[in-house]
Amino acid sequence: MKKNLIASNLHIQPDEKVKLVVRKHWFINFIESIKILALAAVPFFVVPLIAPLLPAHPAVAGLLISIWLLVMWMFLFTIWTNYYLDMWIVTDKRIINIDQMHLFMRSVSTLRIERVQDIKVEKHGFFATLLNFGNIQVQTAGPEAAFYYISGIPRPGDVRNMILRYVDMTTEHKNRFQYNQEQRPTQSE
Repeated sequence: MKKNLIASNLHIQPDEKVKLVVRKHWFINFIESIKILALAAVPFFVVPLIAPLLPAHPAVAGLLISIWLLVMWMFLFTIWTNYYLDMWIVTDKRIINIDQMHLFMRSVSTLRIERVQDIKVEKHGFFATLLNFGNIQVQTAGPEAAFYYISGIPRPGDVRNMILRYVDMTTEHKNRFQYNQEQRPTQSE
């Protein structure tokens, strides 16, 4: 069902098959969520210390804490919404990069598999190595080489190998097709 939803929203061609959908590793969002939850706890430590010093009504402190918690909840919601909507989709013909930059701002870019020139995998740090997540950078062929980058994805080596397998299959099929075109007799013979 998820693949059908993706195919209907991204105009996947009838002969094109979705092979892999990649999102950021859960640990990346866990760290960002911990930061937000730590900020959400700040008023519960600060308000009891400064409340006796302020001449305001206690309800004002409760209102300010409620507003603070609402803002933190919105940040947390944005982090998890970006996690769900930010993805790479690898098909047998293309790589589709959906980058959810802000809550109401999305960028979708497409890269044909045969244009892939090089793929670089990076893992930085102890947790990235331990939990097997990292960054992938795909370089394209052509007069103006472009780079497609996604950070914090699980099993980046496996994703690289899958993409390279489809690059090899596409290149082999293209070479075989060109070879067959050269071997065919012309109409003048």
